[in-house]
Amino acid sequence: MELKKIKQAKIAVVGDLICDKYIFGSVERISPEAPVPVVRVEREKYFLGGASNVAINLKKLGCEVYLFGVIGNDRCGKRLLNMIKKENIDFTNITVMPDRPTTYKTRVIANSQQIVRFDKEEILQIDKKQTKEIVNNIKSKGVNAVIVSDYGKGVVTDSLINELTKLDVFISVDPKVSNANVYQNVDIITPNTKEAKQMSSIEIDSFKNGFEMAAKKIIKASNAKYLLITQGSRGMTLFDKEKIVYHQPSKAKEVYDVTGAGDTVIAILTAAVASGFDIKSAVKISNAAAGVVVGKMGTATVTIEEIGENL
Repeated sequence: MELKKIKQAKIAVVGDLICDKYIFGSVERISPEAPVPVVRVEREKYFLGGASNVAINLKKLGCEVYLFGVIGNDRCGKRLLNMIKKENIDFTNITVMPDRPTTYKTRVIANSQQIVRFDKEEILQIDKKQTKEIVNNIKSKGVNAVIVSDYGKGVVTDSLINELTKLDVFISVDPKVSNANVYQNVDIITPNTKEAKQMSSIEIDSFKNGFEMAAKKIIKASNAKYLLITQGSRGMTLFDKEKIVYHQPSKAKEVYDVTGAGDTVIAILTAAVASGFDIKSAVKISNAAAGVVVGKMGTATVTIEEIGENL
């Protein structure tokens, strides 16, 4: 399998930009003030999150990537923009909006376990004028695929999806359950098991009980061409409108942190399709990538070499 041709992909990533902060430390005692652990902070690290994590995954593969989204005119937004610039990702289509804070997630990790997460955000939908500008700018780049990275912060709307599907390029969506009704006529949607349950309102008890029924309901409601349900240690399953197309068992050797694994899956899947791989091969490649990234801390990335070693 000639993985290096993935570098030929030219992809736009549009969605919610998030600044991820990790605080690492250790716990040796319980606070006398309340029944909570006292974390002795040892180090802090920042990562690109949300749509920007999808973009860095593509960049590390050598793809040509354009990032679209909004940030606030605040310290967090400036930090996020500087990190994006440092990774040599095209940032010229990121809009600074003074009326909203940059989405900011802080995770506290002690003794290799997440203790708590703090989120700072304000959910504000972009308007139709801004949507039109984004789509026109994507069209001008001549991309062969678009990834919609939806974290429910206001960038992804029904108007955005409707305009994107007019571009006649491969459209993939990493969904947010609360926005399930807007993903109309896209090529593929990639929910995890929990999201598939919520999107379909069908209980999924096991691989055989509920998966296919849930998938068909989601596909029928969205008119998507494919649905890929990721299942953690069980791997991932691809569906079309009629049946299960392909199941790929997990390639994960050791699960350390699942944060951002969905970003990696949709990035590698879309890059593979955009560079000429068929959909089954793209699923296999993205599953191998997910198996690598869950063994790393934080919103991590993978290389073509690592994917090849895990296929």
